[in-house]
Amino acid sequence: MKVTKITESMKPKLVDGTLPDIDTDFAGRDRAEIKAYMERRFGRAQICSVGTHTTMKLKGLLKDLSKTANVDFSQSNLVTAIIDDNDSSFKDLIVRASTEPKLKAFIKDHSDLIYMIPSLLNQPKTQSIHPCAVIVFPSVMSASEWVPTRLQQGLIISEWGGNEMDDAGFLKDDILGIKQLDKFIDILNLIKKNGKDVPDIYNLPHDNEVYRYFSNGWNGDVFQFGSTGLTEYCKALKPRSMEDLIAANALYRPGPMENGYHTTFAKCKNEGKVPEFLWGTKDITKDTFGLLVYQEQIMAACHEVGGLTKKESDDVRRAMGKQKLKDLLKWKSKVQAGFTDKGCDIATFEEVWNVMLEFAKYSFNKSHSAAYAKTGYASQYLKVHYPIEYWTVALSYADEKKNLTFLSEILQAKQIKIKAPDINESGISMSSNQASSTVFWGIESIKGIGEDTAMQIVNERKLNGKYTSFASFFFRHNFKGSKVKKQTFEALVTCGAFDELYGFKDCESRRMLLVNRYRKYKKVKISNPTRDKYLNGKVYENWWWKLQQKNLTGLAFFDYKELAEEKCINPAFCSLSELTKPQERGIFRTFGGYVVECKVARSKNGQYAKLLIEHNYKLFKILIWSEEYSILKDKLKGCEKSVIVFSGELRYDPKWSKANQFTFKENSQLEIM
Repeated sequence: MKVTKITESMKPKLVDGTLPDIDTDFAGRDRAEIKAYMERRFGRAQICSVGTHTTMKLKGLLKDLSKTANVDFSQSNLVTAIIDDNDSSFKDLIVRASTEPKLKAFIKDHSDLIYMIPSLLNQPKTQSIHPCAVIVFPSVMSASEWVPTRLQQGLIISEWGGNEMDDAGFLKDDILGIKQLDKFIDILNLIKKNGKDVPDIYNLPHDNEVYRYFSNGWNGDVFQFGSTGLTEYCKALKPRSMEDLIAANALYRPGPMENGYHTTFAKCKNEGKVPEFLWGTKDITKDTFGLLVYQEQIMAACHEVGGLTKKESDDVRRAMGKQKLKDLLKWKSKVQAGFTDKGCDIATFEEVWNVMLEFAKYSFNKSHSAAYAKTGYASQYLKVHYPIEYWTVALSYADEKKNLTFLSEILQAKQIKIKAPDINESGISMSSNQASSTVFWGIESIKGIGEDTAMQIVNERKLNGKYTSFASFFFRHNFKGSKVKKQTFEALVTCGAFDELYGFKDCESRRMLLVNRYRKYKKVKISNPTRDKYLNGKVYENWWWKLQQKNLTGLAFFDYKELAEEKCINPAFCSLSELTKPQERGIFRTFGGYVVECKVARSKNGQYAKLLIEHNYKLFKILIWSEEYSILKDKLKGCEKSVIVFSGELRYDPKWSKANQFTFKENSQLEIM
């Protein structure tokens, strides 16, 4: 179906110009109820979800038409591979055919097919529902009388998309489900359960300790500030106020970063760099050191200096953001006239205008940034003042990769302790003991143990008391239909879930428990295909058992120095503090870690490797350049989730990577276990 083109006569003329979207954030669990409330409040007939559609693009359309005409797949695939993804018009197809003989021949052989392209190009292909956009229509008419609609999944959906709704002058509400707000609910509920006063997260006081966390880069699971890039930027910026957080959120985006605005801002704030102000904008940008950081500043420049009305200034902002060149030419002359009247010469105005244009491509409005910053501050505040509740919830939501970052921060902050799964203390998900400030790893977080199995283990414990021995656990779950299988027993023992019960101090004890289990209960029908694995060769070694625990839960400490000595790797073992500091050339060192990630990239000199290494919950990166990688690539293949110990010349690259690199020479060694 073709989307109806909005004409002037069709517009309801509800407003003069366009209206902004209204973004309202709710906990994801509440979003459906919010929509239901709006239907009750305004009437179901007045509520309409905004529809979306994909359109037929040149490359995909040619493939689809070829299928309908039964053109051989290999032939159609060959010619569509010639078409560039950026080609969007029928003219682009003809132009490309002029230089591509195979495409030209295809067009000649299938002219009837090609003839159909102009009429179908850019027509709607598939329909869907916008994930959050809702329109509330005036009560004088139902939604279906205002715009063309369809019924889908029991919902009234507009045939018009968001842009058409904007053109028609309707106010669009974005009802957003935000996971962070779900976390807030869970954290506050846990604070209340623990008998503490529940803070008002919407009215939190200024707290220097909270800003210290931001400045240290302890941003794990902090809303909008938890990415690696923004974490590092916070360490450079050292925010000390809400205004700093608002600016950081707006600056750490493609446009400002391409122009180095984020670096300039930090240097002005912390290093005394003298701000440089664009002509006429000193009052507008004095709080941002002469930089255009927010959309509101562009609008203020157009209004206060350029002489436009506030509505016209917003139109300029929109035209800049959407790169509407025709509109921009009109607005440029008007803004220039205002600048000229105030004494600005043409060359200087061109400079100001170009900066505004460049920034507006990716600009962010301050109100949005402020909302994000305030939510981020609330996250950090809860972490600082309620760490046990905060991390219990945060770790429950986190995935495996995030866990490593979080554990690293927890180790540095030293507020709470993390313990491996415990058969008598752990819940289904993460649980905590307030008295000992300890978070226990959840049973369902153990790989190979699902939620249903964890639920059976925990519910049985609640019903009939704590497990007193392995035998107690075994026989309470050894029944027909039990979710606890052979691999469940193995995983629980291996990850240390019985350590506290038996007072185990080493991994060798876990091995013996597994072996004895098979011996003691062999008359009970338990298969034992893995017994040899536990009884033979290297698996006696403590590090192997810790590696199994690591791969099952993400938790385990290794003595990498001991491993290096065991493998007879001789150069002096370096500490993590040495590894992360700039090093002189010519110094040989040995280090060890757990390989989280090994990515192979390509430079002009050939392939090189980027390793993300974890050293007892602390993360760092190592680069192995082309020459060394060519020697080591076979060994590094498949090294992820392995323990690695190696020696080489450690040196710092201040120019490109700003990280330490290892150069491998004749007497270098590498062991992957």
